[in-house]
Amino acid sequence: LMARDFEHSGNKVGDWSQKPAKRALEYLFMQGDLMTAGRIGFQKVYDLTERVLPPDTDVSVPTEEEHARFLISSYLHANGLGQPAQMTYLLKGKKQAVQESLQAMHSAEEVIEVRVGEAKYYALPNAESLLDQPLSRSKAKILSPFDNLLIQRKRMQALFDFDYQLECYVPAAKRKYGYFCLPVLYNGALSGLVDCKVNKAADTLELTTLIMDSRSADAESFAVALGKELVNFSAFNQCSSVSLQNCKPTKLTSMVMESMH
Repeated sequence: LMARDFEHSGNKVGDWSQKPAKRALEYLFMQGDLMTAGRIGFQKVYDLTERVLPPDTDVSVPTEEEHARFLISSYLHANGLGQPAQMTYLLKGKKQAVQESLQAMHSAEEVIEVRVGEAKYYALPNAESLLDQPLSRSKAKILSPFDNLLIQRKRMQALFDFDYQLECYVPAAKRKYGYFCLPVLYNGALSGLVDCKVNKAADTLELTTLIMDSRSADAESFAVALGKELVNFSAFNQCSSVSLQNCKPTKLTSMVMESMH
């Protein structure tokens, strides 16, 4: 069932003006009594957990140490390096157990300590070998605002010195870059921002703002890589063409457009 399958004629509640059935479904989902069997559009389809999980799934409750080790290993596999506060992001009461498990894992050489500037991070033992792999200067990637790399803003700023805010939650008059600006990952750095909008009537992906970070020295190689990425990104958004406006520096407009052909 979906939330819309539950009738409701009274007032909606909460910050998101949800009906009580929707809130109850979310609570049951978060505590594991329900899971999502799929989606119809943006609507979650809920079902009982035992009817969604494969029958051989281990559903025993992990010990505190098992849970802490799972948080550490899954975070480091996904993010490369991290600190206890980052591994327990949005999880209450878990930081102490993660710190203790990190110390034990470090003693057993299951994780290593690394330094970024003056800050200490943890990583998996094979992480150092990744530094030997050259970064591609021909590829750029437009990131979702909710990408693992970006979702913890303080971590992102500490590692990349990149100040980013999703401005769709900011009043229009206070926006610096645009309604839905997306960071561009290029050459191991967050090197720019693009504010994208799909114009369905014109079948066009409109970039209302494109800004390259002034610290990215080579505008030409950035533009070529971004042009290739925009070809894929426009196809992903089911658009047959791309238009650019308000590029900084202005020379990016012609450079990016040329690289797309």
